[in-house]
Amino acid sequence: MNRILLLGTVLAIFAIGTGCGEVFRPIIIPNPAQFPNPQAAHSVVTINDNRTVVDGSAMTVDVAGDADISQKNVGLRPVHAVQQSASTVLVVNQSVAGVAQESVTRLNFSGISIGSTSTITLPAGSAPNFVATTEANKAYVSMPQYQNPAGTVVPSVAVINTQQNGVVTTLPVGNNPDAIGETPDGSKLYVANQADNTLSAFNTSDDSTRGVTGSFNSPLWLSARYDSQRIYVLNGNSTVSTIDTTTTAGPDPVIGTLGVPSAAYMVYDTILNRLYVPGGNQIAILDTSQSLPSTLATFTLSALTSRGTGDPCAGTTAGPLSVVAAAALPDGSRAYVGSYYLDNAGNVCPQVTVIDAASNTIKTDLAIPGSPAYDAFCSPAQSPRAPRFRIMMSAGGDSSRAYLSSCDGGNVNFIDTSTDTYILNMPAPIGSRLNNPPQNPVFLFAGP
Repeated sequence: MNRILLLGTVLAIFAIGTGCGEVFRPIIIPNPAQFPNPQAAHSVVTINDNRTVVDGSAMTVDVAGDADISQKNVGLRPVHAVQQSASTVLVVNQSVAGVAQESVTRLNFSGISIGSTSTITLPAGSAPNFVATTEANKAYVSMPQYQNPAGTVVPSVAVINTQQNGVVTTLPVGNNPDAIGETPDGSKLYVANQADNTLSAFNTSDDSTRGVTGSFNSPLWLSARYDSQRIYVLNGNSTVSTIDTTTTAGPDPVIGTLGVPSAAYMVYDTILNRLYVPGGNQIAILDTSQSLPSTLATFTLSALTSRGTGDPCAGTTAGPLSVVAAAALPDGSRAYVGSYYLDNAGNVCPQVTVIDAASNTIKTDLAIPGSPAYDAFCSPAQSPRAPRFRIMMSAGGDSSRAYLSSCDGGNVNFIDTSTDTYILNMPAPIGSRLNNPPQNPVFLFAGP
């Protein structure tokens, strides 16, 4: 009898949920872990540029041992990277005209060490700037200067077979593609075209176009929600657009926009289902568990001038603070926000703000030792040659460490999250350049 009553209750609920031809959709979305699961990361990988005609490098840091455990060369002028699987990382290299051809370096890991590398050659002169994938054997690289066989520049995305190490096809997109987002289920691909205020959208099964309805303003960054039902677009006019990706064939509509600080980057937290959007002197935290995101908190940060002995930024006059980076701990307890200012002595002065994720309040601020500004390379004013990320942040999979990479300092800085204190820094690998430090970190992320 109890089983019959239970079955009747379940059927009644189902009938209510499907009545009038409508499908019931929960408002609050559960958030299971997905690959790459940040809690599974035991290493942090930094991509470093040599700023010469010599290859850049990848360096792997063991989270548990605070040690540099492997280094391998990548191509010339590495600019971006993505973890494809538990044993594969892809690095896109812009190269130098007349010296080496544009490429993607595949880093093959053995455990948390880089065991070997292989090279995927890209079309010459294509100026690749972004690589993305959520699939096992395919990846996508944006090529703003790709030339078709007739010699005409047609900004495109290269579709790469990462098992055969070759380009399968190219997909025409809008002007100056600068970011790519793929839904976690691997079915849909979106490309932000900064120069013509558009998004390109494709079905990955057959590379057909989907279309997007709605307007954008100099789109800069894309993030996909874990359930593949939303894509978030960071625009140059300080807004985040939300795209509904649930239609089978497209087009995908923009269903809302939300104001954020002036920013060029955002970080999606898969554990808490939220976005961290650093920009200007602020950090915004957006709740993405609903159909449309809402603002949980916005903080205005201040420059830290109280610094330790030996810090070149101690006692100098601070310039405006630039909030540019963020990372969330996989245990869901805190987020770490990276920022920097330029002082009157010509130094870059980084700092980190710790946010309690449960209460959305600032827990503490800590200074990261500064360094002389290497404006000839690291300054955003040197774009497009400059790296996109002057500083970046990442977190270890066991939540015991947070990291801040400094392009100017040529190092990766370690934060002990048990005490939220700065503990040490590790220089980038030795290169051929005579400047000290010899290499400059341009990208940082949690590795295998």
